[in-house]
Amino acid sequence: MNKTIKSIIALAVSVSVIAVMTACAPKEEGGNAPQLISGGTAATVAGKETENKQAPSAPAASSDSYGLTFNGVLVTPGMEVDAAIKALGEGYVKSADIDDCDFNGKSTTYDYKSFVLFADNRDGGKFKISTIDVRDPSVDCGGVKIGSTLGEVKKAYGTPTSEEIYGLCYQKNHTQVQFISTDEKTVSSILFKTV
Repeated sequence: MNKTIKSIIALAVSVSVIAVMTACAPKEEGGNAPQLISGGTAATVAGKETENKQAPSAPAASSDSYGLTFNGVLVTPGMEVDAAIKALGEGYVKSADIDDCDFNGKSTTYDYKSFVLFADNRDGGKFKISTIDVRDPSVDCGGVKIGSTLGEVKKAYGTPTSEEIYGLCYQKNHTQVQFISTDEKTVSSILFKTV
């Protein structure tokens, strides 16, 4: 019964956050606008998408910050988006730059097949990666994928910085990785962000 109540609360929180986030998100024709999931996280890693062959990702604790290695390219929170896009190459759909309602600047997204890069230019500076939403269950995030159990996350990443109703959160320096679970057992979404 307690798990059912927690699941209902987590779902309600997720829906509320998505509704708030999409109110400020760019709208694309065809209804494919990226959405930030509950507890949204920013910044991540990306790489050139090739024919179903991905290079193994670096261990989660191999650097001073969290990030995702995709086909040998590491993208981390706070990284300038131009450098990430140059390394990752083509194969994305870019949204229009929009005025962001949370800060003085603009935000945009780069929608790749396996993940979405969220970027902004706070106070008119250069666009930097703020969030990455991993979508593809085959993308390895330091030994964990969408569909992994929370036990596998703890085995790969160790003791979480915080354990919330929606999943596990790990923080290192100014970066964070969040493993979201809607059933309190299995990873349903992986997000990276700057903090």
